[in-house]
Parts: sequence; C-alpha cells; structure tokens
Amino acid sequence: MILSYPDLVATWKKKHLRFDPDISESQIGLSSIDLRLGHVFARLKPSPGIVVQPARGFDPTDHVEIEDASKGGFLSGGPIFRLPPGEFRLAFTLEEVTLPPGLATNVQGKSSLARAGLAVHITAPHIHPAWSGRITLDLYNHGPWPLEFVPGEDLVCQLILYKVTSPVDTRVARALSTYVRQVTPYPRRRPGGGAPKRRRG
Repeated sequence: MILSYPDLVATWKKKHLRFDPDISESQIGLSSIDLRLGHVFARLKPSPGIVVQPARGFDPTDHVEIEDASKGGFLSGGPIFRLPPGEFRLAFTLEEVTLPPGLATNVQGKSSLARAGLAVHITAPHIHPAWSGRITLDLYNHGPWPLEFVPGEDLVCQLILYKVTSPVDTRVARALSTYVRQVTPYPRRRPGGGAPKRRRG
C-alpha cells in the first residue's frame, strides 16, 4: 500500500520518518516526497583494463574521484553541478533518510527532469525498512542538452513509500542491510552478516 499525502504528512510530523536536514511540507506531494540534490558527487575514472566482476567483488576506492561542492566547489571550478549529454555521475541526496521498521521506499526520478533527459536511478530503486543514510543517485543525461543543478536546492528525485506486511525487526535489518550511512556515493560494499541466529531454549 502506497502512502498518500495525509499519511505522509502524519508520518513525517510524528517523526516516524525522519530527514536530516529536515524537509519542508512543500516537498510532500500527493503520494511522494521530493528530495534535494546533495553536495557530494562521484566520477568513475576511466581505467584501462578494469573489468567489474560482481561475483568476485569489486573495490572502487582507487577508481572513483569524489567531488564535494560544500568544500570549495567542483573540479570544474563552478558552484553549479553540470551534467553534459551522455555523461554519468553518482550523487547523494541532501537529506539523510531514516525509515521506520514498517515502511520501505522506492527512489524515482521526477517527470519534469525526465523530459529533459535525466535519469536519476538506473536500477535498484528499492530501499528496505529501517534503513538510514543519504541515498545514492545514478545520474545520467540521455538528452541533447547539458543539465545544470544547484546542490542543496534543486529537487531531483522523489520517494514513494510503502507499508510492509509486517514491521522488520531492527536487529535483522542491521544484519542484512548494505550501504547504511554510506559516506561516499560509491563506497566499498560491506554486506551484512546475515540474519541473526535465534537463541535456543
């Protein structure tokens, strides 16, 4: 069941769904919540010979260049984040999102930006209950025009929230979650250790 405007407002005002920095009520729509573009971006470095083999694991540390607009601007020198046609960047949302055990969410693009060619999530939009952190966006410009955004201000994506059939035990969520409170848009993957074992007796 997707949460609509009155449920989204009530859940947010009761602090069951939390944002840091907090959102304003104007960011809440009929059945989604808009989030702003953050200040941290990642550029995948061209690396001849690199082949990503997911089954064998991949450590991106030496192959990703991080740009933080809150610490002196972008490598391009401007205060505006510019995404040329045909280019790919990873980015964070400005807001850190904390979901309660009874809600899951999908992050999706906004139709106005999609019309200009922007994809904000190539795949895997689902975020599990009890997850917390800034959301990584997979930004790709499919259009013919350069796109420019103001970090910290422009609304670039929306969350669609769902009630799950049963709230997830927070202990299980911590054990199974990945990328919780990630500090870069492309961190080294640290999978959870699996569901906690039940005590006998």
